[in-house]
Amino acid sequence: MRDCFQLIDLVSQARAVRKLLTGKTDSEKLAWLSAHGKVDVVATKHPNEKQCYHFTSALGREAIFFFDAADLVFIGDHTTFTVDEE
Repeated sequence: MRDCFQLIDLVSQARAVRKLLTGKTDSEKLAWLSAHGKVDVVATKHPNEKQCYHFTSALGREAIFFFDAADLVFIGDHTTFTVDEE
């Protein structure tokens, strides 16, 4: 599953990652991300919460996100955001 794409920082590389993952299921996306870093499931506190994930790249850059349709929605301090296409 490993390819030549070097994922260093999921947030700053989100546009490229989105293009690579277009058309894949959430499970396939998680498998791809796991092949490029470490993905941990974040425990949910409420049954209607979106499932969140904590990604850590090989260089230690971290991002917390959830899936919303085709988008990765990132969770920051007091905000959520997506990265639009160019």
